[in-house]
Amino acid sequence: MRVTRDLLINTAKDTVRQATYGSHDLTCAYITGSLLLDDPLIGGATDIDLIYVHGIDAPVEREIIPIVDDYHLDIAHHHETVFSQPRTLRADAWVGSFLCNSPILLFDTNHWFEFNQAIITAHFFDPENVIRRVRPFAEQARADWIILQGESGGFHAGSISRYLDILENAANAIACLVSVPLTERRLLLDFPQHAARLGMPGLASGFIDLIVPEEPIEPNWDIWLADWRTAFDALHRANAAPIRFSKGRMPYYEKAISGLKDERQEAALWIMLVTWTEMSASVPSNDANRIAFSDFCQSLMLGSDHFDKRLSALDAYLDTIEETIDTWASNNGL
Repeated sequence: MRVTRDLLINTAKDTVRQATYGSHDLTCAYITGSLLLDDPLIGGATDIDLIYVHGIDAPVEREIIPIVDDYHLDIAHHHETVFSQPRTLRADAWVGSFLCNSPILLFDTNHWFEFNQAIITAHFFDPENVIRRVRPFAEQARADWIILQGESGGFHAGSISRYLDILENAANAIACLVSVPLTERRLLLDFPQHAARLGMPGLASGFIDLIVPEEPIEPNWDIWLADWRTAFDALHRANAAPIRFSKGRMPYYEKAISGLKDERQEAALWIMLVTWTEMSASVPSNDANRIAFSDFCQSLMLGSDHFDKRLSALDAYLDTIEETIDTWASNNGL
């Protein structure tokens, strides 16, 4: 099946048309995420990110609706009250950014979208609002590093998850200085461009150094992917899968890893590492799949033997992130 951007947008339109047929609940619906790009596919797969704004109670916060292996719907539901003070969303790195980042409007009532987007977008990229979106990412990264520093027993799935959260927050702090937050699959595809825009290209290589071993290794992609798939299946057998790991999402991640592993290994590794870590943290502690995950982490020097060294390197990296933010703030009169 040939998946095109037009096909995906038409699928989104049909979905919204069905949702609004005979209903007076939806106030607004718009597309965000990868469909805003000329090429939304990674490894031949993508999702259709929709935002629904409800006038009545939102049914759920988020739902994943499978369509075919190559794409699925990922719908976030908000109540109108989320937007009741639109000026405050200028400081919101997620809801505010998604509304300001040229979304594709599919449904609107009473000019709701036009009104709210105009208010939020006005001054959205003024330095004082940018820094209000950036600081929480950097502060959370440092707070989590302090927690990790106080832990004992080395790296395990839970601590590696926190370690990766720190890196993600650090990257988003930098990204939000020049753009909007980074999404999971595109993080290491887009982060180098944002770092370069700030004149700090070394931030991207520094990020990569924190998830790869010091000495180059030959990736065992076939073995890693086989074990990763087994972990995904185990998560569902244990009825422990969070919504981001819904059944229909396996190809979304797997095809991205397979599609990037030859030319953008660091981006493929990030997707595998962050998803496998969360899956491993969610299955029972005696699950055999954790052995494969532990071996994977050991090969990346993310095991207990390297705990202190990794934390020290992460500390230095966060120092650079914080200094970059302070310099940007100073240069912009803050």
